[in-house]
Parts: sequence; structure tokens; C-alpha cells
Amino acid sequence: MHNVKSVKKQSSPAVLLSSDAELAALCDRLRTAGAFGIDTEFIGETSYAPILCLIQISIDADVELVDPLAITDLSPLLDLISDPAIVKICHAGEQDLAILAQRSGSRPANVIDTQILAGLIGLGYPLSYAKLVEYFCAVSLAKAHTYSAWDRRPLTHAQHEYAIDDVKYLSAIYTAISERLDVLNRRPWATAACEERCDVAARPPDPQLSYLKIKAPRSLTPLQLAVLRELCAWREQLAYEHDLPARTMLPDNVLRDIAKQLPSRAAQLQNIKEFPQRELASYAEFIVSLVARLKNQPASTYPPAAEEMDESPDARVFGETAWALAQTICLSSHVSTALVVSQTDVLELAQQLRAGKPIAGHKLSEGWRWECLGKKLVECLTAEQPITLHCRKGALEFLSR
Repeated sequence: MHNVKSVKKQSSPAVLLSSDAELAALCDRLRTAGAFGIDTEFIGETSYAPILCLIQISIDADVELVDPLAITDLSPLLDLISDPAIVKICHAGEQDLAILAQRSGSRPANVIDTQILAGLIGLGYPLSYAKLVEYFCAVSLAKAHTYSAWDRRPLTHAQHEYAIDDVKYLSAIYTAISERLDVLNRRPWATAACEERCDVAARPPDPQLSYLKIKAPRSLTPLQLAVLRELCAWREQLAYEHDLPARTMLPDNVLRDIAKQLPSRAAQLQNIKEFPQRELASYAEFIVSLVARLKNQPASTYPPAAEEMDESPDARVFGETAWALAQTICLSSHVSTALVVSQTDVLELAQQLRAGKPIAGHKLSEGWRWECLGKKLVECLTAEQPITLHCRKGALEFLSR
């Protein structure tokens, strides 16, 4: 049963905070309060690095809108973001935190993400902010301005209202979820999961690792992976130089197909689907020479190929069993499976267990994920034991002895 929290009416601020003095005064209030909600509006479709256009700050239900396009010194706020003594509340804040961390050069600290917390009490993951506002505060939010031109000034009244709503309810949601977290004794898990998000946000982008973000078939050889790695790093450099999003330079599927085909002549690039013909003359010689250079490098410099999956019927059944057990364990614990682990991760764990390989290093083998799911899952998959499931009014209870 969810708790409906009443939130007082907040009128739209007449103006944005647009001076260094106004921001410094706000940050003094935030430090005294000890906790605040935060969200940002940014544009990431037109430049290499997202353009930070607006920062929304809430103290309980009181909201201030900060204009980072006008303020010259954001350091008082950025210092608070990295201060472990101050609680920051956000929702799905990975991108927001990454932008702020990039500005400050410091790791965010003590950031509570209500999307993560919702997953840890079994409400679903990823769950939208609007759904949580409706669930806990009985308010339906309009989302008409999600893709507004936030860099234009002045902002419209409707944009103001939308921006306010995006942080106005964070404190009420956090309070309500916290009560449930404490009942379930999930506070340590919540802290650990949110700290993970801070770690990710603070990690500087590494062009040599950007290839890992591309969905590539497991059949790619180490040489093909090396080509994909270098192509992605090169694309990052191009995007930085042209101040454009990386994928607008060359799409992921184009880089993936180049790596698969390993072209030795410029003419072969014409057969790559969606390769921009206008760029053929500019890029062809470099790409062909890159492939040739990597072919001549020692194999020890290539990334390792993905471990081949056992596709035998017995292995498939074992993997499906592991995934069903993972979902059952999480559901019965009131945790959203998608927050803890992906199906691919579970299948990889199942393959390691079935082959008798150590699972150290797997995400389910350590930390809060081990406590939440990994330990029970490994026990169920490696030892013969009876399992009892009780379903009472739609709630699942999992027992193993």
C-alpha cells in the first residue's frame, strides 16, 4: 500500500537565478538545509558535449531555477554536488551527474537516485519520475516539454512549470520510499547502488573503450574487435574536433560492418550499408590503412574475443532455468530484476557455473548484488535442494532449504 504525500503548491519563479551572487546565496541555503533535490535540462543532440541549459534545485517543495548559461561561476553548486555531507536527491540522474562531474572534475557524492530506490522496493526498473509522482503524490504530470529548446531565453511559463515539477516532488518521493527501504532493511543496498552511479558519472570518457558501447556479435574475432576499437576511438576524435555527437559522424552499424568486413581497398567501402558517400573520399584512405596496420600488429594487442556460448540444448535449458530463478528470487524479495542484472549477465553466469569456472569478477559475485541475488542464485544452481513458492494475493514468496 503506497503512501500519498501532499505537496504544497509552488508558483513559478518570476525569473531565473542568473548571477554568481544569487547562486552563492542559494548554495548557502542548501548547505544549511543539508539536502536538496536536483535535475538539469540539457541539449545533447547538436554538440560533442551536452550543453547545460538549466539547473532545477528544490528544498522540500520550494524550487529555484538556475541559469548556467548566464552564471559564470558554478563552483559553489558543484562543490555541494561532491560534498559527502550534503544529500542530493535526483531521478535517473546518470546523465545529469556526468555533466556536472565533467564541469567540476570531482566525483559526485551522497547522491540518492529515486529510480534506483524504486527498483529496490520492487516498484519496477526503470520507472519514470512521472509514475512515481503519480504513485506517491497522486499527481499526474504533463511531459510536453521534455524536448524543449532549453537554450532559448526567455523560457516560457509552461517551461518554467515543467522544470519546477521535475524536482518539486523529489523530497516527498524520497521520504516515502525511505520508509519502505527501512522496513525491508535495504538501506545498505540503496547506498551501494547509488554510489555505483556516482562512480560511473565521474569516470572520464576513454575513447579506447567507446567500442564497448556498440552492440556487436559475439562472433567477432580479436582482429575485428581491434579494428572496431580503433574506429570508435577515431570517431570520438573526429566528433570532438567538429563538436558534434559521435554517432552523427559515422553510425554504429557502419563501424561494426567495417570491422566485420576488414576492407583492404577503398572501393569495398562503397558496399558498406549506410556509409555516407559524401565522406568516402575523406575517410576511405584512413580506414583502409587502419585495417592494414592492425593486421600487421601482434595478436597480443587485440582485445580478447567474447567467450563462445554453449548452445547445446542442455546448456540452453540450464540458462533459461537460471534466468527464471533470478526473476523469482528478485520478485519474492520485492526487488526489480532489471535493476540488479540483465538476462545476458545471468546466462553468462550460468555458463561459467556449468563449465565449473570461477565466477569471481562477475557482477553477481560481489557487493550488494551478491547479497541481493547472487548468493541465492548460485546456491540454487549448484546444490540440490527443495524450493517452495507461495503466491498470496499476487505476492510471491520464495523458500529454499
